[in-house]
Amino acid sequence: MSEFIKPIFTSNDSTDFRLLTKTLSDTPGYNQNDVPNMLKATNDAEALKSFLIGYQASTLTYQTYVKELERLVLWCTYVQKVSISDLSFDDLMAYQSFLGNPSPQAIWCGNKRAKCNKDGSFNPMWRPFASQLSPVSIKKTMSILDSFFNYLVQTQYLKGNPLSVNKRRKKKAHNEGMERWLEKSEINIVLDSLHEQLENKTENDFVIIRAKYIILTLFYTGLRLAELTNHTMGDFTLLEDAWYLKVIGKGEKPRKIVVVDEYLDALIAFRQAIGCATMLPAFEESMPLIPSQDKITPIHRRRIDQILKWSFELGAQKLESLANSQHENSHKLLHRASKLRKASAHWLRHSYGTYLVKSGCPIEKVKTLMGHADISTTMIYVHIATNDLHDSAQGLTLKEEA
Repeated sequence: MSEFIKPIFTSNDSTDFRLLTKTLSDTPGYNQNDVPNMLKATNDAEALKSFLIGYQASTLTYQTYVKELERLVLWCTYVQKVSISDLSFDDLMAYQSFLGNPSPQAIWCGNKRAKCNKDGSFNPMWRPFASQLSPVSIKKTMSILDSFFNYLVQTQYLKGNPLSVNKRRKKKAHNEGMERWLEKSEINIVLDSLHEQLENKTENDFVIIRAKYIILTLFYTGLRLAELTNHTMGDFTLLEDAWYLKVIGKGEKPRKIVVVDEYLDALIAFRQAIGCATMLPAFEESMPLIPSQDKITPIHRRRIDQILKWSFELGAQKLESLANSQHENSHKLLHRASKLRKASAHWLRHSYGTYLVKSGCPIEKVKTLMGHADISTTMIYVHIATNDLHDSAQGLTLKEEA
């Protein structure tokens, strides 16, 4: 191996793909399609270039994808000795393990340095990684690679997505873990606990009012946490006398979420409580959807996580208090308390999907409202909302007929 890894792009936002062409082999891999593709790509470099060019309008996304695909190409070149179209599922599982422990560390990891010197030559101090990746970062990387391979399959450059096996395994595990949502009674106990805090004046009023509003917003809109922090009151829009929330979601995809009457009431109550000039959002109003007390600065994801954990803890404590006085239901109440302590923002998104289905909303419309790319993801909520196994099995008994 070379004493240092040479980058294939001169900078993170480079549009010069000549180095990429030199790095990747022209030899077709086993997975390269033998029929004409929609990219008119004859090799891996041209296919990868086409994928990246499609993201140039979104600077941050483009820079992230360049970084991740550069790392993959360098690993293919220096470690695995395979081309993009020759990657198998086993290769990519090896790469996933490598991300958690790049070896040798001295060659792959180091302090952040420019890729090139001022004269344009390679900087031998540059490294592809600052350090080994965390499990969360690895998951994000593999998700990006999955999107990349899906693109190459959809455009008929590759025969199949080598990550599809792993995707099926994850889907199975996801289905089995779909108890990670909150029932209405559990959400209401949290809201009641916050209301008690407000009456007892144990916290700053604004903090409690905003905590309730965050929970109601997540339940009534199904927003992802990143979406919650990236929008403003101006994203509420009135169309033909009906209110919607316009969202730019995962993959920069826009969608409109119906603002139901109960949530509109909650929005009005929140704005009145914090002293907004109008009951409902003004056109293109700049106040963040979830504001700080100054009503100008948005709060960050980590702060929302903290607020939710605090709120769910209050709900858990209330359930434990009820368990002490309701002995016949104590085991159920204690179970729900332990569940609340595990809950997160995404659990409220799952609650949104579940109760949309329970309310009779057609599955295609649920898919649209949640911003799912694949209907199979949405179908999970059908299985939860229509699960009658418990009632169906109640006839089982060991008692003899009289």
